[in-house]
Amino acid sequence: MTPFKIAGTVDSWCGRCKLMLTHTIETLEGTQPTRVHCNTCSSQHAYKPYLPGESPRLVKARERAEENGPRAPQPGKAKASHYEELMKGRDRTTAKSYTPKVKFGPGDVVSHPTFGVGVATALKDSTKIEVLFSEGPKVLIHGR
Repeated sequence: MTPFKIAGTVDSWCGRCKLMLTHTIETLEGTQPTRVHCNTCSSQHAYKPYLPGESPRLVKARERAEENGPRAPQPGKAKASHYEELMKGRDRTTAKSYTPKVKFGPGDVVSHPTFGVGVATALKDSTKIEVLFSEGPKVLIHGR
């Protein structure tokens, strides 16, 4: 695990965005972050290294997996991708058609003519949004 430092970045749960996103570290207690601010919505809050309802044991396992790099899937244990998890329970027929003029927010389902159906995961700035499609994330312009 890399050592944390003030003004460094760390993944943390953002209660406003309702996503695990990159945050900037504001304060440390020992070697652990205590206060962070979200790079997407700029809200300041306590460092939350886990999803709501996720145990610290699972957090440590996830961090070890990140350190060791991606693992090959084990036979007989199909794991849903992050895209499939985000799309679970969402109605694809109500997806907003993508045009650069429409403004999107995190959690919106987007229908793109080239990439297909995706979920908006993060605002990059006032004119860019990150959308996760089945092939991977794409940064798209919006609200122009």
